[in-house]
Amino acid sequence: MGTRRLTLLRHGQAQPPEAYAEDFERPLTRRGGNEAAEMAKRILIRGDVPDLIVASPAERAWATAVIVARVCELDAKALRCARELYSATPAAIWRLVTGLAPALEHVLICAHNPSLSDLAGRLGPQPQARRLPTAGLARAIWNHAEWRALQPETAVLCELDDPDDLADSFS
Repeated sequence: MGTRRLTLLRHGQAQPPEAYAEDFERPLTRRGGNEAAEMAKRILIRGDVPDLIVASPAERAWATAVIVARVCELDAKALRCARELYSATPAAIWRLVTGLAPALEHVLICAHNPSLSDLAGRLGPQPQARRLPTAGLARAIWNHAEWRALQPETAVLCELDDPDDLADSFS
């Protein structure tokens, strides 16, 4: 059993819903692409590149995940689509997490609010309400654990990062 790291990444800013017939098709704005690239750079600088990125197939989430994978120089096999992440509940996201392969140590989930923020609020020894901004991320760490045995509140820590935070570090 080893250390497990989970990063929850909300997609970058998307075009407004009224501009598209289907919510699923909404692309990133220029700002959203810049937010995704900024967060990817921070992940790379920290040496916190995931083994696997699992993303919602919605255009804005998938585009965010592709940007992160490209900046982090991940192989195409390290990027997977999970249809269940679109409109997923926090419980559905957690089921995906606890079903991850044991060989994986760090997984990044790229999806949507409000579910990602709700799940982020449950992570760590002191759960609290959290609201991930566009391209905001939450990173949780568990020591000596297997994915299937994890519980959100048993993470030894939960750190947040906001793309608008110029300090360029977890808060």
